[in-house]
Amino acid sequence: METLDNLPILDSAFALDLVDNDKDLYKILLESFLNDTSFEESELDRLICEKKLKEAAGYVHAVKGAGRQLGAKRLAAAGQRLEDALRGKTNEIDNVANLSKDVKTEYERALKEVQEYINRT
Repeated sequence: METLDNLPILDSAFALDLVDNDKDLYKILLESFLNDTSFEESELDRLICEKKLKEAAGYVHAVKGAGRQLGAKRLAAAGQRLEDALRGKTNEIDNVANLSKDVKTEYERALKEVQEYINRT
C-alpha cells in the first residue's frame, strides 16, 4: 500500500489532465472546494457512534471524491482507506479513529494547498 507521504498534497497537473487542461474550469473547481466542501470530524464521529457506518462512508466518499477531482491525492487516498474500513472492505474497523484523523489532516492540508494555488494563479 502506498503511504500518504509518498503522494503529493495537490497534483494540479493530474487534475488539469482530468479537465482537458481547462485552467478556468480547474480554478472554478478549486474555489468550489474551498467554499462548498467541508469535513467535520465531529459529524463523522457522530455517525460512527450511532452505528450509521453506511452514512459515515457516504460522508467520507463525498469529501474523497471532491479531493480526487482536484488532484488532492493524499486526501483521496486517506478518504479511500477510511471509506473502505467503514464499508467493511478491510479489516481496519478498529482503526477508524486514526483513519478519520488522517482524513481531517489531509483535508486541512488540501485546503491550504488549494488556497495557495489560487493565490499563485
